[in-house]
Amino acid sequence: MGAKPLRVGVVGVGSMGRNHVRVLSTMPEFQLVGCFDANPDACSKIAQAYKIQAFESMEALCDEVDVVNIATPSSLHKEHALIAAEKGCHVLVEKPIALNEADAQDIIDACARGGGRLCVGHVERYNPAIATLMEILENEEVISVDFRRLSPFAGRISDADVVQDLMIHDIDILNAISKAPIARVCSQGVRVYTDMLDYAQAIVAYEDGMVASLTASRVTESKERKAQINAKNAFITVDYLNRSVEISRKTNFELNVGHPTEYKQENIVERVFVPSVEPLRSEFEHFAHCINTGEEIATSGEMGKRAVALAACVSEGAFARDRR
Repeated sequence: MGAKPLRVGVVGVGSMGRNHVRVLSTMPEFQLVGCFDANPDACSKIAQAYKIQAFESMEALCDEVDVVNIATPSSLHKEHALIAAEKGCHVLVEKPIALNEADAQDIIDACARGGGRLCVGHVERYNPAIATLMEILENEEVISVDFRRLSPFAGRISDADVVQDLMIHDIDILNAISKAPIARVCSQGVRVYTDMLDYAQAIVAYEDGMVASLTASRVTESKERKAQINAKNAFITVDYLNRSVEISRKTNFELNVGHPTEYKQENIVERVFVPSVEPLRSEFEHFAHCINTGEEIATSGEMGKRAVALAACVSEGAFARDRR
């Protein structure tokens, strides 16, 4: 017999929150109880559409659920996570966990005191292409990683720069690839349409010798999500959007059936099968599983804090070098 569905409520019904409601409403692991938003009209509209309760306060929502799913602006994550944690709820908070390392630690501590589990919504870690990549890298010695995350300007984020908004996805994946301490960070960036960084580049060196480059843009008239991994015995390319993974490997295969026929193949390209699953659904499934079993959460509060710490280093260095 399976575990009893976890009662869940969503806080924040903007574009991200509506997506959370949509996915949660279809999952047997959860019973979607209701939602709360600072905009009562928006909250009521979603509640009516999904036949759930529109709560008048976050505290009231927390009293009726096991899990609080926080999809509010980043600047409100700490406030909302602390309320949920103090009520003893399990907390899933969208990335970034907070806007600075100290606030992230406060959330981690509050969840520990309240007895609830904490998961950070670094959804790209649950992208099937990235999940496949992580399995491949278990048997590879990584030398370098290159991430490119480019998007047109949408103006939907007003409280976070491009590092906290976009690059932090790849920072989290990078930290999952290497658990070693960071040796050096060099970054640069540009403000274009906002008073925060809209374009940023970073070079990160780890003490285990791995080097990474990251580019994030929210001012590029094309959408791109790609990673390239240079390992000792392979070169791996990942397209997040197409959810594809390719591996180029050396080979010494030769075929000689007698003069003048001779064939030599120096490398092969393997197109890896990537399952077709929705990353957000996989993220929620993972959190439910970890709540029910006590297993370690892949995108834990500590991993979220580590991503915020590196993001802060990148932002500070890049902003200091921006002369606009």
